[in-house]
This record gives sequence, C-alpha cells and structure tokens, in this order.
Amino acid sequence: MSEQVERITKPELLAQIRVERKRLEGVIAALTPDQMLQPGASGEWTVKDVLAHISSWERRMLSWTGSRLRGEAPEVPLPWDVERMNAKTYAQVKDKPLADVLEEFRQSYRASLALVESLSEGQLQTTYTDTWPMGPLWEGVAANMNWHYREHREAIQAWLEKQ
Repeated sequence: MSEQVERITKPELLAQIRVERKRLEGVIAALTPDQMLQPGASGEWTVKDVLAHISSWERRMLSWTGSRLRGEAPEVPLPWDVERMNAKTYAQVKDKPLADVLEEFRQSYRASLALVESLSEGQLQTTYTDTWPMGPLWEGVAANMNWHYREHREAIQAWLEKQ
C-alpha cells in the first residue's frame, strides 16, 4: 500500500507507526484463537496468516535497511513480484502454531521500531534509485509498517463485520 505523501519526518513516522500498530493490536486483542484461525481475514488468509505476513515484511525491511546502512545493495528478489513473495511466505508459515506466529509478530515489531528509532532524519530522507525502497527510506519503512498495519487492520475489520 502506498500513499501520496511528499515527506514524513522521523517524529511523524514514529507517531504514525505507533498509532497504526496500536489500532491493529486492538482489533487482534478482541479475537479468540479460533477466530484467528478462520480463513477470510484477507482473501483466503487467516488472521494468523496475516500476522505472519506482516512479520515477514518487517524482517525483509530490517534486512534490506541493514544492508543499506552498511553501504551494500539489499538482496531483494528480482524480478520484484510481491504476489510470489507473499505466496512463498504463506507456504512457509501456514502450518506454524498460532503462539509462534504471535511471538514473531511481537518480536519483528520491536526490532523494526528499534531500527526506526535508531535512524537519523537524514537517513530516513535518503532516496534510493536502484533497489528497495526505490525512493526515500522513510517510505519503505512506512510501506512495511504503518501503511501495512492499516491495510490489514481494515481488511480484518471488514471481514469481522461480515461475520
């Protein structure tokens, strides 16, 4: 999910991340474990699958940003095919226990938030033209955190309203 935003400062980005994460966690907290394992939360995915998906993209962002900070080109899959990447992630996590997925969901968030907190305003505003994030770094962070949280929270809420 991308947004038409020219620039977000570090404090704005951190505030948006925290707000959207809190909203997502609020929706998740209201669910029973059985609800988290029912298909349909996002296409055929369960809420568990959605949370594993979010965690996998946060982990990718951590890896790719780490490469950027070391002056290396991130090892991103080319050709860039989000659907293929998502299908591969789903295949890897679909049989993971809910408790494991929830723990990874918490851990990847903590690591991602710590990364963003450690970045300078200059680093977040640096624009890349070759590979991920293909624009300012803050945009790659937002796409994998606050915008991603909102996208999936809204899908889960829409699914719940149909229940």
